[in-house]
Amino acid sequence: MSLPVQLVVIFFAQSGICLDNPHRKAIQPIRRALPTVTHTNAEFLVNGTSIPEVAFDVGESYAGLLPNTPAGNSSLFWPIPNPYSWANLTNMVYVDQPAGTGFSPGPSTVTDEQDVAREFNGWFKNFVDTFDLHGRKIYIIGESYAGQYIPYIASDMLDRKDIDYFNLRGIQLNDPMINEESVMIHAPVVSHFNHYQNIFALNQTFVQNITRRAEKCDPSTNGCNLWDKIVQAAFFVNPCFNRYHLTDFCPYLWDTTGLNPRAGGPSNYFNRSDVQQILHVPQTDYPACTADGVFPNGDPSPPSALGPLPSVIERTNNTIIAHGWLDYLIFLNGSLVTIQNMTWNGAQGFHHQPTEPLYVPCHYGLAELGSGNAPTPLTLDAGAGYLGTAHTERGLTFTSVYGAGHHIPQYAPGAAYRQLEFLLGRIDSLSDVGNYTA
Repeated sequence: MSLPVQLVVIFFAQSGICLDNPHRKAIQPIRRALPTVTHTNAEFLVNGTSIPEVAFDVGESYAGLLPNTPAGNSSLFWPIPNPYSWANLTNMVYVDQPAGTGFSPGPSTVTDEQDVAREFNGWFKNFVDTFDLHGRKIYIIGESYAGQYIPYIASDMLDRKDIDYFNLRGIQLNDPMINEESVMIHAPVVSHFNHYQNIFALNQTFVQNITRRAEKCDPSTNGCNLWDKIVQAAFFVNPCFNRYHLTDFCPYLWDTTGLNPRAGGPSNYFNRSDVQQILHVPQTDYPACTADGVFPNGDPSPPSALGPLPSVIERTNNTIIAHGWLDYLIFLNGSLVTIQNMTWNGAQGFHHQPTEPLYVPCHYGLAELGSGNAPTPLTLDAGAGYLGTAHTERGLTFTSVYGAGHHIPQYAPGAAYRQLEFLLGRIDSLSDVGNYTA
């Protein structure tokens, strides 16, 4: 197998607080390399959730990182290899940043996104020197508040004009916060609710009332936070309502990160001292979320779509914004409206509707499932076929994934894998029918 010359960086748990309320100095890396790494195999992916409110996501969204050991005792739980691990495609570095988040010792000292970018890129330069990663192609991927962090970090990398350390070739933002909350959350919240009335199953009196209030209110003003009202009502009908994935119902699924304490089952994996020792991170009492945010007084920097994101698109001509339809935290239509009001490469917005199909290849696990011969546990669990939409104009690709919520790699691992193949240049189009490249 021909191995790429690249590095992917994944951001995790960057701001430390939980997304229960959407109004809210050392950086720890974990390396994961392809099975065979050579001097010419220098492709590198930087990846992670990058949000103020999401937990360390290795266990759910990305996996394939942690060591797996057969359980000698049936009462113990062990991770299993992830067939959709991005390590099949490239080398990866998972990063807890800014300092003070996840396993990175704090406290945080940043006051705005420029501080975040300078801190990260100063650390990354030392990281490149330490592990002799000079000149490697860099791709950065993140989720949610990564929509704010990554464009600022990427812009700072490109401004330095030093491909020996910052050979940035593309970025991907999954379900990102790239604009004000009024655009990303409050304006589209009721239309998204009405689109999925059959899932919410709320009574017509509530539906009519919330729709009438949405028509009258200004989403940018106080007192028009209908997201809270809808979510509160949803819990009465579905006590296991999941804002990260609309179609979840009771009972709660296990959550090994401890993000959902109501789920039961093993929930403290990353707080185990043996796991922390294997990951080579500081021994700490690891919480899925912390009470403290990265920015003591909030993030004063402009939303990335109103700041560095258009320039990053122009300078890389390889940017993906991806969104899950079943996300009820940050909305797909918020991303689309933001794109349509953003100018890059000489024009504003998309000139054609983003409706081309997103194709995800079939795999032999589907045949095993159909014949009744699938192994236990089932790991080849990605769907296949046309699972969303994918559209590219002037260096920007927008994708939507029908069955995914806030964490695309968790809910649609095949679609996430395919998008990474596209970002890395392994396939020419997300609509082409074909096999996985690895």
